[in-house]
Amino acid sequence: MLRVIGNDQNLPRQEHAVASGTLTDGTPVVVNSDGTVSVVAETSLSQQVGSEAVFESAAINEKMHSTFDVASGKVVIFYRDSGNSEYGTAVVGTVSGMSISFGTPVVFQSSETRHIRSGYDANAQKVVAVYRDQADGQQRGKAIVGTVSGTSISFGSTTIFSSGDVNHIDITYDSSSQKVAVVYMDGGASNRAYVKMGTISGTSISFGSQNLIDIDEATAGNRITYDANANRLVVVFQNGGTNYGTAIVGTVSGTSVSYGSIVVFQSSYVDKMEISYDSSAQKVVVAYVDYDNSQVGAAKVGTVSGTSISFGSRVVFHNATTNFIELEYDSNAQKMVAAYTDPPNSDNGTIVPLTVSGTSITVGSDTIFNAADSRGNSPAFDSTNNKIVIGFQDRGNSNYGTAVVFQNSGTAQNLTSENYIGISRSGAASGAGAIIDTQGAIADIPVINYVLSSASYDSVRFNSSSQDGRMSGIAFNTNGTKMYLVGTDNDSVYQYSLSTPFNVSTASYDSVTLNVSSQSVFPSAIEFNNDGTKMFIGSSNTNGVFQYSLSSGFDLSTASYDSVSFDPSSQESNVQGIQFNNDGTKMYIIGTANNTVFQYSLSTGFNLSTASYDSVSFSVASQNTTAQGLEFNNDGTKLFVVDNEPTEEVYQYDLTTGFDISTASYSNIKLDVSSQDSGTYGISFNADGSKMYLAGQDTDYIYQYSTAGSSLTAGQSYYVQTDGTLGTTAASPSVFAGTAVSATKLIVKG
Repeated sequence: MLRVIGNDQNLPRQEHAVASGTLTDGTPVVVNSDGTVSVVAETSLSQQVGSEAVFESAAINEKMHSTFDVASGKVVIFYRDSGNSEYGTAVVGTVSGMSISFGTPVVFQSSETRHIRSGYDANAQKVVAVYRDQADGQQRGKAIVGTVSGTSISFGSTTIFSSGDVNHIDITYDSSSQKVAVVYMDGGASNRAYVKMGTISGTSISFGSQNLIDIDEATAGNRITYDANANRLVVVFQNGGTNYGTAIVGTVSGTSVSYGSIVVFQSSYVDKMEISYDSSAQKVVVAYVDYDNSQVGAAKVGTVSGTSISFGSRVVFHNATTNFIELEYDSNAQKMVAAYTDPPNSDNGTIVPLTVSGTSITVGSDTIFNAADSRGNSPAFDSTNNKIVIGFQDRGNSNYGTAVVFQNSGTAQNLTSENYIGISRSGAASGAGAIIDTQGAIADIPVINYVLSSASYDSVRFNSSSQDGRMSGIAFNTNGTKMYLVGTDNDSVYQYSLSTPFNVSTASYDSVTLNVSSQSVFPSAIEFNNDGTKMFIGSSNTNGVFQYSLSSGFDLSTASYDSVSFDPSSQESNVQGIQFNNDGTKMYIIGTANNTVFQYSLSTGFNLSTASYDSVSFSVASQNTTAQGLEFNNDGTKLFVVDNEPTEEVYQYDLTTGFDISTASYSNIKLDVSSQDSGTYGISFNADGSKMYLAGQDTDYIYQYSTAGSSLTAGQSYYVQTDGTLGTTAASPSVFAGTAVSATKLIVKG
């Protein structure tokens, strides 16, 4: 646990803690739930589905609905239990990672229950279910309030919101009026649609008068959502006269609802409509089966203005027959998801992300969440764990009630409004002790380089074509007065002097060359040990890493082959980049055969004869199609990979534990360098990471870029950013880091 050093409140405050992940000097730190500390960081998330969990080991009906109880941090699934007389039943689910577990199911309606929908009242902090009760053949509309406690749920008394033959029910929460809005079709009133506003008090709910949606035709498929930006309800339905997709905007005043004009959003037969609100884009999204157009799954973006709504162009998210669509918004990934049944693919349960931009939608990659016939697909976003839970009827498993956890691709952050404690004073390896400057301390804030997000071309370059027309690797000596290039035209290493350290525009050829063709055909990479007495050449054609000795450090004229090499063919058959950790006990290889980084251990540092594969790898294939080189920052917490064709870009990856690629993830940061060269290969940095260098084979130039971080401004207030940097504007969440007293010092505020 944390331990405070000293008791004098007038002295700078510090705390001892155990590091979880590598800590670097001068970085913002959060305290974890177990008392350890970590640097503030973002982690790249991949789109994935967890294992299935059965919540009802008996047949359920395909009509079900899921909602998230924010107060308890639990998912509640409401369903019709076919194994128990079709009773209305609910079960509470707890998400942990990519798994979900369930409590004991609870009956909320001891009679046949149909058309169940559910929602969450943020003001009352209760879940509420609306449904049709089949008892006595009256088919009345009822509502009931649920209170989640632990892994169970209890219910208040039922309330009848309509005594007619109700159908096509839905519910949403209006945060402005702090009421729920229920839409339904009244079979006793010519199947016309109504909205009622419900107010929760304790464990009861009461309703105002019904508000007719003034359309002469019957309605079907009613769905409702609340547009928080416009402060309006939006109802979509199937016009009984035409079967067209239709929408209307509702304005709430007390328990009354007034409506704008009816808008047709799809002039063809639609079915299985759903609507949800995208809080980031401040738009609504409607999804539906376009019945007259091969029954494809389609969606449109709706923009509310006053009491009217307009729609963007139709976007097809599943270009085949589609069924059982449900929408849910993932506020963490800022994506809508559509869960649906895919009839051409054995009715598999499938989910696809939809990203709204303006009035258009970008469709992501679909993922099968159940490789069997799935019905009643019902997603709910768990904002505590930033996951989506999908409940469904699994017809591949006796119609059991089943659920899975789905994660959107995106970025996860560990910073909250409460867990920031200060600035790391001492760097520490994971598991080691560290000192944290806390509130009132004056913390040292070094300028942190290797900043790819704001990197820029220096308009500085060096032409190497007089020596070789296809340079593929770059290295420097420790003080930047020597540069070494390896080329594939002549299979040679070339040495240059720089009159200004690490400024390639001042480079001149030393007329010193080492031909390595006896070992390496098409040499692709070059690295040195710390004192320059060992050199390593990676080869793509001969495929391997070759070791050389230099009797005078960094003097290429004294180099000779050690007759020592390492063959990584079992992992990579086309070596393009090699790299070591600081003491040479770890080696990393990347190539174009797999676009994967492979990690090796050397029992003797920088001695290839002692190398062995760690059975640890990290794929960069999602970003790189022809990975050509790699480089770490000084502490191994950042990895940079250069790609060539079809994109000339440098990609950044973050490692929670330095030089351990099993902890690597894509940072969603990249630099496009195609304006300089369309054939980028080797990559290197200067000693402090303020400069980056790339070899361009198409133009025969070595290009120089600035990757320096920025210093503080005295008197300026700084906020912790979710990526672990400091900025002058607040991020989300807003966390005040402190006030700068100089370019490198900050008074810490917690």
